[in-house]
Amino acid sequence: MKVLVLGFPRTGTQSIAAALLELACTNVYHMRVVGKNQPQKNWTAALDAKFQGGRKRADEHPVIDFDTFLHHFDAVSDFPAAIFAEELIKAYPSATVILSIRDENAWFKSMEATLVHAHANPPQGQPTAMRPLAEKYHDYILRNDFASNGRKAYREHNDFVRALGETKGSDFLEYSVKDGWEPLCKLLQMLVPSEPFPREDDWISYKARHTKPKAVKDCESLP
Repeated sequence: MKVLVLGFPRTGTQSIAAALLELACTNVYHMRVVGKNQPQKNWTAALDAKFQGGRKRADEHPVIDFDTFLHHFDAVSDFPAAIFAEELIKAYPSATVILSIRDENAWFKSMEATLVHAHANPPQGQPTAMRPLAEKYHDYILRNDFASNGRKAYREHNDFVRALGETKGSDFLEYSVKDGWEPLCKLLQMLVPSEPFPREDDWISYKARHTKPKAVKDCESLP
């Protein structure tokens, strides 16, 4: 494992994953990988072990063999991996750590328009394979109330990963995708690519379908 991208979803994790494929990595484990071709049961079991494992002390961590389902990958990004920031850093001590960040208000609105909206409005019929996993992290991380708990969870997670990053020294970067290639390339000691920094978002079509058109405030201005 080379790189651990441990920021919350909607902080540019997909674009960072694409950037890493241009730089130092050959296979990046992002949420969309989980949804397409990875058994979600690995993560649901890990979440239960972390949050319901009956640990005797607060500083104990569940024993999770990440290599059983991450051995083909040299980087991780997005949920559910980011939920296991401390466990992954301990499992892969030589990995570089990136905390992806975003303006809190922009992040909150983006979450509302994508993951939170989709979770609250599941498709009719047979539940998707991702539904049990999504239910776990919406429960454990957000207590099924994003409006009340989302901002607090975001801040606490970022502060927690920052504290972990202090132990990594120069192998830690707090990073926003708006800063482009240079910070990533400096961190990974790679040359800056000539092509533009990737901007990827699998939720674009979803947002287009579910965003309500803005109401016209001044009807008299209509032709």
